[in-house]
Amino acid sequence: MDVRTMQRNETGSRRQYVYNYLYQNIIGLSLQPGSALSENEIAKQLNVSRTPVREAMIQLAKQDLVEIVPQIGSFVSLINPALVEESRSMRETLEIANIKEAAEKITAGTLLELETSIKNQKMIIKEGNYREFLTYDDAFHELIFKCLGKERTWQAIDQMNSQFKRVRILRLLTTPTTDWVEIMIEHEGLYLALKDCDACLAQKLMKEHLTKAIIHLDDLKAKHPDFFKN
Repeated sequence: MDVRTMQRNETGSRRQYVYNYLYQNIIGLSLQPGSALSENEIAKQLNVSRTPVREAMIQLAKQDLVEIVPQIGSFVSLINPALVEESRSMRETLEIANIKEAAEKITAGTLLELETSIKNQKMIIKEGNYREFLTYDDAFHELIFKCLGKERTWQAIDQMNSQFKRVRILRLLTTPTTDWVEIMIEHEGLYLALKDCDACLAQKLMKEHLTKAIIHLDDLKAKHPDFFKN
């Protein structure tokens, strides 16, 4: 898989630029679990000093995405199944509670945005762009939080979601696009439940939707044992 380049925002810090570059490539599996990270090589590639690279790696280590081994080096962390389940479980709890409230308060504007998101997902499926599909997948769920003014809750979920995201990307990479279609159809079901203000159905569908991701974990571990922490 190719490492993705990234346009630098001149108004942002060098540390944030390096962090965004490493984060996106680690989440997207262009930098695979277990692979070595060289401060010198990254600094040269991004035309920065080693200091922002080191600072970005320390930040990523706090998110369990980078492992820094003294006297040995830095590595993309292996996917930790326990952390995947912890983040998925937290997300499930918050999203089920949130969608119940959303079914009671959803606006016509948010419904239109959700419908547009689904249309975009269909387009991305035709293109076979797994990274963009994940982006639209997350955006769909984020819209439901935004309609209730709970952007910070979604940000907290997203912050803890890094291990879970890698599993989701791996699933999209290694399964046929019929699985992508299944995810999109589940989003359509959630949209219709919200449109009908059916809180019970919306909660049921959300639980099923978020549980399916963990069902695939054993298969992914069997296919890519080197990516996972024992």
